[in-house]
This record gives sequence, C-alpha cells and structure tokens, in this order.
Amino acid sequence: CFGVSRAVRITQEGINEGKKIATLGPIIHNSAVVDNFAGQGVRIIETPDEALPGETVVIRSHGIKKSEQQILEDKGIDFIDATCPFVKKIHNIVNEAFERGQDILIIGDKSHPEVIGINGWCNNTAKVIENEDEAQKLTFNPEKEVCVVAQTTFRRELWKKITKIIKKTCQSAIVFD
Repeated sequence: CFGVSRAVRITQEGINEGKKIATLGPIIHNSAVVDNFAGQGVRIIETPDEALPGETVVIRSHGIKKSEQQILEDKGIDFIDATCPFVKKIHNIVNEAFERGQDILIIGDKSHPEVIGINGWCNNTAKVIENEDEAQKLTFNPEKEVCVVAQTTFRRELWKKITKIIKKTCQSAIVFD
C-alpha cells in the first residue's frame, strides 16, 4: 500500500539522517518491519508526552488525533507526519465538516488506530459503525447534515451496502467515497 510504503520510507530516511526516532504507535501493522526499526533504535511511544529530548517523533501511517498533533506542536517536539495522504484527506474532510456544524459518521473498525485518529479530528463526536445492522439502527438529527467517511481499508462491498442504507435513512448525508 502506498501509505505504508511511504511511512516506512520516511522512518528509514530519518534513521539514515542520524535522527533519534520514536514512532507514535507502531509505524505500520507489520511486526517484522516494526522489529527491524527497533533493531535500529526506533522506540514506540503511545503519547506525545513520552517523547524524549532530542527525539524526532514520526506519526504513524494511520494518523493521530488532532489533539495529539497539537501537543507535539505546543511542546515544540520535532515530528514528521507519515500519515497516509489518503487518511490525512479524511482528517481534513472531517475537521472541516465538524467546524461547519455537521454530524460525522465513520464507517470502520471502532478500535482501529486510523478510525480513532479520524474521530480525533471532530473532538471524538463521530458515530462509528462497522456493519449493516448498526447502520439500520442509526438515527440522525434531521436539522443537520451528516458527513460520512470510511476507514481507508474498509471492505468496498460492505461500504456500498452500508452507504445505501444511510442514504435511505438520512436525506442530508454527504458521502465521501
């Protein structure tokens, strides 16, 4: 995948430049790659506050919450954003929709780091669903538009089925495919 390859390349470039690297979460979901980086001195941290002086934090391919990025910026922590550009586009869509007062619906795995990160761009206010049954049970405020996005690795056929349900139950859904 392009985003994964890009994140690996960015991390390796940082190592090659002699930077002390910490990744905010595992850079990708591949233990061999993560172990290889660990062998090159890369640490995995879970929060921006765990960054040590002199370290460069690489943001994982899945992205992070807006609040976590704000902490990095506010504390002046050197960081490189290796978020997949497709995921970053979703962050921007969700952030802009949230600022316009729209409700947000994310279709994806509730516990996946990408979905958690996306939700962090709307103050964790999004409804998150994973299947057709959950879509059937959704209710929406008819006074508000609903921005609908998906985890980038979500299955296409299931996405189509769920968005078909959403479009029937919510006249004001704006679906980003």
